[in-house]
Amino acid sequence: MTRPVLTDLIAAFVQDLSAHRSPHTRRAYAADLRHFSTWLQADTLDEATLARYFAAHPHWKPATASRKQVTLRRFCAWAELHGHLTRNVARNLERVHVPEPHPRGLRRAEVEQILVTIPTQQPRDRLLFRLLFEMGLRIGEVLGLHIEDLDLTKGDEHLTVLGKGGRKRTILLDDPKLVAALRQYLRGLPYTHGHLFQARKNGKGGAMCYASVQERWQGYARQAGVACTLHQLRHSHATELVNGGVSLGTIRKRLGHRHIQTTLRYAEVSDGAADAEVRAWRRKQR
Repeated sequence: MTRPVLTDLIAAFVQDLSAHRSPHTRRAYAADLRHFSTWLQADTLDEATLARYFAAHPHWKPATASRKQVTLRRFCAWAELHGHLTRNVARNLERVHVPEPHPRGLRRAEVEQILVTIPTQQPRDRLLFRLLFEMGLRIGEVLGLHIEDLDLTKGDEHLTVLGKGGRKRTILLDDPKLVAALRQYLRGLPYTHGHLFQARKNGKGGAMCYASVQERWQGYARQAGVACTLHQLRHSHATELVNGGVSLGTIRKRLGHRHIQTTLRYAEVSDGAADAEVRAWRRKQR
């Protein structure tokens, strides 16, 4: 398979992804494959070429090399399935070991320092980022929320989100202040269905995009003088739950982790909770 043929197949592969992958994932796959296609030049796509490709980029961090391997494996598997390759030439690539990232949450006071900078004239932003923090949601889950996903029945307030892998989960809205903020926000909306958080560009609605939300959050964080990524809000919530003594099984369900091992990473950063538990045990021995 030469470069001109590869260019056409990349476009077809990314198009096929549209039915079951997020726009962010499709863009990442397309960028990785374009980089490979540009490097390929006149070479043929085979095992030796792939080995040379990764050997030519020793500066890549393990996470980058691993992501590009995944992209090429999936592309080659797709090409084999559709008869463009006689075999998946990326199947036997030596896998790159990527160390598990150590989740780092912020203290509540630090997050509140950022949230307080959001003007009251921005109720959408105030609620969106509060939801991310208080519920431990992924940004994609929040941006995918529809008004119909909320149930604010008094005493049984909850919301339903669509998580990774298309798995739905229902989460209790356990904070009365957050429930009150949701009700107030809904009363002020000019619409009664559709995305909960809509863009206001040119007076037209529609779902907000990740890049816009990321940019707004970083602006508030800079204003507050606190370094915090959007995903750290999720880490902060999880760490707070662990430190508060909430069981890992409950936290796993709330965050939508598929495997308990993912949740266990938060237990490793919970030194305060571990110390308190040991002190409590010691007091019982006296």
